Amino acid sequence: MIDFSNKDDLNKIISENTITIIQYGAATCMPCHSIKNKITTWQQDYKDVVAYYISLEENMEIAAQRGILSAPTVEVYIEGKLSIQKSGYFSLDEILDKVSSISEQI
Repeated sequence: MIDFSNKDDLNKIISENTITIIQYGAATCMPCHSIKNKITTWQQDYKDVVAYYISLEENMEIAAQRGILSAPTVEVYIEGKLSIQKSGYFSLDEILDKVSSISEQI
């Protein structure tokens, strides 16, 4: 998982990759750390999927522009379109199963 920096262009990242996972998190959010680690481990088997971690503390403007109001939030973009967006309490396994299935079809 790549740590997003303010030098990165999120729209470009999303448009240039077939499947992009974006996780928004906060340093004080323990579930955020767990999700980040799980996505990083999962990604070892899905190298075609690009995943970015966006710190809400460091990127408040981007989060606000995208309507991200809470951590953790996970978004999945497929061919540039937002396909999945979950915030708060959700099943990461369910999301990753869907992304795995889509990745294998592409």
